[in-house]
Amino acid sequence: YDKVEPKPALEPPCPSSDVAKNKVPNHYSYAKLSHEKIAAIRAKATTAGKDINLDYAQPSDLYPESFPHFVRGRDSAREYITKLFTSRIAFYDGAMGTMIQNFSKKNKLEEEEYRGEHFKDWKCNVKGNNDMLSMTRPDVISGIYKQYLEIGGSDMIGTNTFSSTTIAMADYEMEDYAYELNYEGARLARLACDEVTAADPSRPRFVVGAIGPTNRTGSISPSVEDPSVRNVTFDELVETYFEQAVGLVDGGSDILMVETIFDTLNAKAALYAVGEYLEFSGLDIPVFVSGTLVDQSGRTLSGQTGEAFYASIRHAKPMCVGLNCALGAQHMVPFVEKLAKCVECFMHVYSNAGLPNAMGGYDETPEMMAEYNKVFFEKGWLNMVGGCCGSTPPHIKAIRECAQNFSPRPLPAVGRPKMWLSGLEDLVVDDVHNHLGLPFLNVGERCNIAGSIKFKKLMMKGDYGSAMDIAKAQVEDGAHVIDINVDDGMLDGLAAMQKFVKIAVTEPEVCKVPFMLDASKFEIVMAGLKWCQGKPIVNSISLKVGEKLFKEQATLLKKHGAAVVVMAFDENGQAAEEDEKVRICKRSYDMLVDEVGFPPEDIIFDPNVLTIGTGMEEHNDYGIDFINATKRIKEQCPYVKISGGISNLSFGFRGVTKIRESIHAVFLHHAILESGMDVGIVNAKEMLAIDDLEEDMKILCENLVFNKDPDSTDEMLERTAYERACIDARKKGLPPPRKPRGKMINRPRVQFDYDKVEPKPALEPPCPSSDVAKNKVPNHYSYAKLSHEKIAAIRAKATTAGKDINLDYAQPSDLYPESFPHFVRGRDSAREYITKLFTSRIAFYDGAMGTMIQNFSKKNKLEEEEYRGEHFKDWKCNVKGNNDMLSMTRPDVISGIYKQYLEIGGSDMIGTNTFSSTTIAMADYEMEDYAYELNYEGARLARLACDEVTAADPSRPRFVVGAIGPTNRTGSISPSVEDPSVRNVTFDELVETYFEQAVGLVDGGSDILMVETIFDTLNAKAALYAVGEYLEFSGLDIPVFVSGTLVDQSGRTLSGQTGEAFYASIRHAKPMCVGLNCALGAQHMVPFVEKLAKCVECFMHVYSNAGLPNAMGGYDETPEMMAEYNKVFFEKGWLNMVGGCCGSTPPHIKAIRECAQNFSPRPLPAVGRPKMWLSGLEDLVVDDVHNHLGLPFLNVGERCNIAGSIKFKKLMMKGDYGSAMDIAKAQVEDGAHVIDINVDDGMLDGLAAMQKFVKIAVTEPEVCKVPFMLDASKFEIVMAGLKWCQGKPIVNSISLKVGEKLFKEQATLLKKHGAAVVVMAFDENGQAAEEDEKVRICKRSYDMLVDEVGFPPEDIIFDPNVLTIGTGMEEHNDYGIDFINATKRIKEQCPYVKISGGISNLSFGFRGVTKIRESIHAVFLHHAILESGMDVGIVNAKEMLA
Repeated sequence: YDKVEPKPALEPPCPSSDVAKNKVPNHYSYAKLSHEKIAAIRAKATTAGKDINLDYAQPSDLYPESFPHFVRGRDSAREYITKLFTSRIAFYDGAMGTMIQNFSKKNKLEEEEYRGEHFKDWKCNVKGNNDMLSMTRPDVISGIYKQYLEIGGSDMIGTNTFSSTTIAMADYEMEDYAYELNYEGARLARLACDEVTAADPSRPRFVVGAIGPTNRTGSISPSVEDPSVRNVTFDELVETYFEQAVGLVDGGSDILMVETIFDTLNAKAALYAVGEYLEFSGLDIPVFVSGTLVDQSGRTLSGQTGEAFYASIRHAKPMCVGLNCALGAQHMVPFVEKLAKCVECFMHVYSNAGLPNAMGGYDETPEMMAEYNKVFFEKGWLNMVGGCCGSTPPHIKAIRECAQNFSPRPLPAVGRPKMWLSGLEDLVVDDVHNHLGLPFLNVGERCNIAGSIKFKKLMMKGDYGSAMDIAKAQVEDGAHVIDINVDDGMLDGLAAMQKFVKIAVTEPEVCKVPFMLDASKFEIVMAGLKWCQGKPIVNSISLKVGEKLFKEQATLLKKHGAAVVVMAFDENGQAAEEDEKVRICKRSYDMLVDEVGFPPEDIIFDPNVLTIGTGMEEHNDYGIDFINATKRIKEQCPYVKISGGISNLSFGFRGVTKIRESIHAVFLHHAILESGMDVGIVNAKEMLAIDDLEEDMKILCENLVFNKDPDSTDEMLERTAYERACIDARKKGLPPPRKPRGKMINRPRVQFDYDKVEPKPALEPPCPSSDVAKNKVPNHYSYAKLSHEKIAAIRAKATTAGKDINLDYAQPSDLYPESFPHFVRGRDSAREYITKLFTSRIAFYDGAMGTMIQNFSKKNKLEEEEYRGEHFKDWKCNVKGNNDMLSMTRPDVISGIYKQYLEIGGSDMIGTNTFSSTTIAMADYEMEDYAYELNYEGARLARLACDEVTAADPSRPRFVVGAIGPTNRTGSISPSVEDPSVRNVTFDELVETYFEQAVGLVDGGSDILMVETIFDTLNAKAALYAVGEYLEFSGLDIPVFVSGTLVDQSGRTLSGQTGEAFYASIRHAKPMCVGLNCALGAQHMVPFVEKLAKCVECFMHVYSNAGLPNAMGGYDETPEMMAEYNKVFFEKGWLNMVGGCCGSTPPHIKAIRECAQNFSPRPLPAVGRPKMWLSGLEDLVVDDVHNHLGLPFLNVGERCNIAGSIKFKKLMMKGDYGSAMDIAKAQVEDGAHVIDINVDDGMLDGLAAMQKFVKIAVTEPEVCKVPFMLDASKFEIVMAGLKWCQGKPIVNSISLKVGEKLFKEQATLLKKHGAAVVVMAFDENGQAAEEDEKVRICKRSYDMLVDEVGFPPEDIIFDPNVLTIGTGMEEHNDYGIDFINATKRIKEQCPYVKISGGISNLSFGFRGVTKIRESIHAVFLHHAILESGMDVGIVNAKEMLA
């Protein structure tokens, strides 16, 4: 759109109203205008009750239809004036005041004549009030009108209403007569024009309603002491001008002229009022605007240049703009020339007859004045000409005769629209280059409370004078626009914004540039806007307030002519990622341009410059997302600008300007020159050009901005620390510190034969290690024969005990055909069937049970009585809301819902109505004892429904999914704000409740178990542990699905994990299908589903909400909308199963099914080399790690180990866990990938200390974002810590020194919990010191773990014992080389394992001298890692040397 050539203009820019665009003729029948505001003005007017004429329509056949004839009510004045002004120069009248003065020289026109009969007893002198002569001496005024028409030959005459406003009339105490004065002034002109037109219909004459400037100014203080004082407000001006417009139009005006503008703010108020009048009346009346440049400076009284004046009022789409008064024609030449080069509409001049003489008179003769005007005609600058002070009908006649042989000014060609701002001077944003040569608008940030501490302090003190100095300095330093933001909770923002702007507009060095009015509250920017004579930018509006208010705000800003910053926010929050930025901006654009009619060139989108380098992975792409979004938005939204608060980008590096401005330089260089960014809030003085950056700094910044390197944040933090140290050194007169080494090149990992195997296609998802699962043994479904004591005990204590309940769901083997897609329970393997189903098509789950129950209750009685039913009619507490119990009390309702999902929705699988059927959740209703029965009944009803529907079409068997909800308690989150170590549930309690639920669900006939709506992964791990125990005790193979819940657009669970970390934490349980549900709508889940789809090894599902909840807690997405939002999942091939959660119903599932049915399911990812995959809040693939020195090595931080840190030990002894967390945080900052936690000490209760430390640590995001290593000499202590870890940690350690039996028991338990394990090179005979012993013990341990326990080899870390060298004992001298050699041999013989060691042991004989110790470690690690494949070490990352 930038390359389109300008086209000839056929008309001036047109107002956006339909009547204007369609040239709808004014009906001139004003009696029928009924808007309440117009009616109120007429009702309070002095004409009220009088029979005045309001109808000026003419018979349509009064004059011929062809131009140049004109008939009111038939012809469009806009169309007529366009033809007139393009065919010849038109003629306006001359001075009314001069003619009245001339009349008074020959006729008596004193106080008595001014008063007339009507005002003979008026309370004050009125002589000089020329406008009132329209009432008291209409003969005089009519005579003057007619002279201009007949002698002057004027095509248009201005009404005698220059001062007919309530404000100006206050000088004569005649405010009440404002309407009547305007009415009469226009009526007399109407009569005169009609009389002259009747004499020659080929030259119709028009009445121009004259709207003068009033005698007060919005931009200028009447006080020399206080520049913030004003004697009129914008709203008062609007009110007075609106009344004037009503009177002028009611009197018969054809055109409205806002004239003699010496303060553009007054003109803006007048144009706003006229705009409101035209909107309320539904009329199209052309508007002319005439400015006054008071002297040879070429500026208005309020300081604006002519171009700035035009830029300030052009939003009102005047049909004609020009200059009048103050100067003679010869003095106006340079200013008219400048205006003629930029004005897009028609142009006029009506100058004075020279400058006033000593007596206040004007000496130019008609011939002289005509001669001085001639240059305008010769240059082709005008479409209309007239005269102002000192001019008379003969002057107009002479000018007319001079002009009649010249052509009018052609309208300029219409090119690409541009943003045209103004202060005292104009600024075309599209043509700007900043001081660095970039096509970029610098918006100065220092008059923003959030951007300058100094400014904030001054505003708090009320020191506006010094605040102005900050503003001036910004302009001097290169700011094109000044951002003004006074948002602060301790400040009256409304008052402060107004005072600042009112003072600023009186400071030429400040207000020569446009302003950006910036506030979080719309009323504050509006208050500031009403004191701006120029065209400012308003920052900001957005869709977060909803469409209705967004459009209202935009409409108001359009009326005021402001440009606007539109933030990339909507009702769901801030856009962080690229697609969201583009989507919200495009949605906003379409609304603004298509519905509001907002000029696209006046829209500035701010797609949110967000902070990079925070340490949170999801923030890493914020820079590149902004840059990419910028280009896409500008491609999709023609003519808009893109802006951003640049300081946000580097907020994490505040305090070091060099770092911040370097980041900005790289970001802006690419955002501006490659993507078209136009505007930014910056500190212009500090800005750097990209070529000014040191090469290494440039690389660091590019890595950070473009997220080229996962370590870029850490590297920039290191450089920041160095630059800060340089600042401190300069202050102290010290030499600069050593520059950091910068980015280390990642060294390759040692490759073994098993590392070189190519990935193979997956035929099934990862399978549990039980024989029944591996061999796909069908579930027998004959549960009565399950006799394990724990299962039997649950049945025995259940409320069903003694009842004859069905526990057998096996079907005859010949019930249905043996071939897929048929399925018979007891004959076929559910695992095998689901694999076939999920690889052949996308399967369909059900929707929301709760929504359906709510919907049922809207049409049927479902109150406390119905919830209780007969069984619970005397229950001790209220139970309404306990939806799960309806399986017992209203089975008809639940069965009905099941069947609707199966029959209408077409679900392949339905979840049981058991979301809260745990003893823990049922405690809310004192129904813990009913947990088993609730699960049994919920599953049984689903079983019956599925079997009934399957029987109708056996080729589509339906399955029961036993739903295991999250409970209402969380293992990872403290319910206490005071004590983060408090919990209201333990892991073992969760396991117990989930085990009972599993028994009930399977006994009721479930085919599959689903652990769902996981907002705390620790709860899910407990559920999976319980399900695992149940499957082990029962000997069954039942597929398990797992569904996580990411609570908002952060893409994290309530307990803080990313989707990838959540999966890494539960994948040990070998779920058959994993996915997301609840909390978000499908469109909000897209980026998170995409990330999961890239890493999940099993099948994947989504069952989203039907959008986000509305204000009433309901969901607004229709079935069609929900299906459309889910479509991206099918198009991208990310899913194997889809359904719905909150707000979804059978029609929603049906629509999703119809949308999905033509798409293929997600293929299982290829099976490659197994890798160790740990997690904290974030996931960590150990095999892919490189440390801060570029080594393929996992740094395990040693400082939270009592044996590794005296400081930590003292803190633990004191119980100062808060300070201990600071040590943990520091390790992560210093490069630890994993935190080792060891509280072994004889003086400490290790069991209690380990649990408390872990429980607190998992609530500290900067600590628990990394995985933990739980380290203790007693196995029960690491187990206690493990049960509070939602992530996947490492347990350190087990070994054969406890004997084979206990070793395997411990390993089996860790496998069930999903922990990785450190295995020490110890056996029953002691510690391995020499190479061969290290290898022998590790190989023996490996074979036992992998072959007998089934422990994943990739989750084994061998520690072959780093022992101390340099002790002076000869037998110790080979300990280092023995470890290095053993490492390689162990990795060769034990595929996929890791090798670790406590590195500090190596140099223990040199303790106290860190440099020596770390030098020894550097050499040892270099060879152990790069030559032998060592993977892991317990180290002090901060001290490590390359």
